[in-house]
Amino acid sequence: MAGTKRQRTDVLLDQIGDIGRWQIVSFIVLSLFSIPVAWQTLVVVFHAPPDADFWCTRPAAFANWTVDQWRHYSTPRSVDKHGDPVWDGCRVFALNYSTAPPDPDRPPPPLSNATVKCPHQRKIPDRWQFDHAFHKWTIREHFGLVCEYDYLIGPVTGSYLVGTLIGVFFGGMVSDRFGRRPAILCLLGLTLISAVAVTFSNSIMLYIVLRFILALAVQAVYITNFVFCMEIVGAKWRVVLGLLFQVPFAFGFISLAGIAYLITNWQHLQLAISVPLVLFILYYWAVSESPRWLLAAGMVDSAEAIIESVAEINDREYDETVQLVPQLRWHTLRVWAIWLANGLAYYGLLFSFDDLDGDVFLNAVAGGAVELAGYLLGIGVCLWLGRRWAIFAFMQLSGVCLLATIGFSRGEYQRDWPLLLFTMLARLCISSSFGLVFVYSAEVFPTGLRNTALGSCSACSKFGAVFAPFVARERRNTDTNGGTVNHGFDAIQEDADAEL
Repeated sequence: MAGTKRQRTDVLLDQIGDIGRWQIVSFIVLSLFSIPVAWQTLVVVFHAPPDADFWCTRPAAFANWTVDQWRHYSTPRSVDKHGDPVWDGCRVFALNYSTAPPDPDRPPPPLSNATVKCPHQRKIPDRWQFDHAFHKWTIREHFGLVCEYDYLIGPVTGSYLVGTLIGVFFGGMVSDRFGRRPAILCLLGLTLISAVAVTFSNSIMLYIVLRFILALAVQAVYITNFVFCMEIVGAKWRVVLGLLFQVPFAFGFISLAGIAYLITNWQHLQLAISVPLVLFILYYWAVSESPRWLLAAGMVDSAEAIIESVAEINDREYDETVQLVPQLRWHTLRVWAIWLANGLAYYGLLFSFDDLDGDVFLNAVAGGAVELAGYLLGIGVCLWLGRRWAIFAFMQLSGVCLLATIGFSRGEYQRDWPLLLFTMLARLCISSSFGLVFVYSAEVFPTGLRNTALGSCSACSKFGAVFAPFVARERRNTDTNGGTVNHGFDAIQEDADAEL
């Protein structure tokens, strides 16, 4: 009955169909933008790899010494859980380094264990030297983000997430006011300019500001693309396409690991993931205006022209006698707490994957693969249980998995496999939940305010996301997100047949 009712009331879908060639092409073109979104979001992990080795810069008198000779003479060390030496890259023994001992292979032992910070050089980055065996150039080396300046890595990540918070509001207001297509095209230009400009940052503050602007533009385009796709298909297809829309995002994570493995200079890497944005200028010819937005804005003639051409593309008969007046229903928004919890859990897991034991590149690939599986799993579970129970189940399971990690200590098992297992399961569930919450929220708002309203929902998740990098950095041995992902679920009110 719900399907029959929709066919009688949704005149737009009566004309163009729930899905057809035009919707599929538009969906593919718009969803591909999720790949550079994933690149720009996660690339900071490879801009500032946590495993980059460094040490205090050798004074001029020790210029002819090898790194190993210098470290054995000057640097305090400890032993890790595997019995390997861990050098202190931030301090040296309190010695006179104006002259070097005559035999670097047999230097005298330090007279005491007193240490001092690395001596100041001409510039802050000059205080340290970095191992270039794998990582050729990182922002840690470029801007000296180690030791007492390591705390700046948090704001580097946080500024991007604050940018996404502003972006969901900004993009929503622009696209609801001026239309989906103009908003997408203008914000794409800003995305390309800011992404390339990040490459040439000559200070950490400029890097942070440009990443903030980039995040604003990227998130605004992403949310507008998603809303466009939800506006042009029927209710059943919104579930399928809403989660498939996230699939390129997961492929972005996986491909970024390969790109970052091959390109270990952070500036070259940033340029490599920014130049492909030029291809999205093709949106100018490939993307039309949303006919539903045109109807909501009162531009009936323009909407009729697009609908007639879409009907022809989809091999449907266009009925000129149909009155194209949008019929909309208001729904009460009660999902902000769910978005907040999803954001904290999702981004907390996303930005803490480099803390897991093992290779950071393989962890990134595994995380992307798990996220991909989560989106595909979400489609089946949602079609089986419906939106409400699917979201509930995935959030509960994610919380249980995160709580389970508390029962295991690092180093207790080989490669910390229980922590890895439960963390990946939690990410699978929260990815499914996050994708479904996107679909649900896009359904419950009228066209004229849909982008702005969905932006307000997404903003709630970004408030949680802003704190996620700091949680990941300060609480490396335990994950406290599990207790938050269950709050506020009773506020969800589902209408599976909500009209767009």
